[in-house]
Amino acid sequence: MREITDKEYEMFQRLLKIWKHSSPEKTGAYFICGEGGNHKDVYGLPDIILVCPHMGENVTAIYTKKSVGRSGQ
Repeated sequence: MREITDKEYEMFQRLLKIWKHSSPEKTGAYFICGEGGNHKDVYGLPDIILVCPHMGENVTAIYTKKSVGRSGQ
């Protein structure tokens, strides 16, 4: 049997998360189902995003953008 390193396991976890949220119809994961607001910022981000908890659910959460400056600060 072949073991993987901690770095390889971390990469696997990241890829798993990407897959789960890119295929919500298969995994039941939450996903962005819409956007709102009048404009997008310089990074292309909308003022509002709509998030569904999983496919087939008749519930939507609304998240608004807050500007916090640079990441990690």
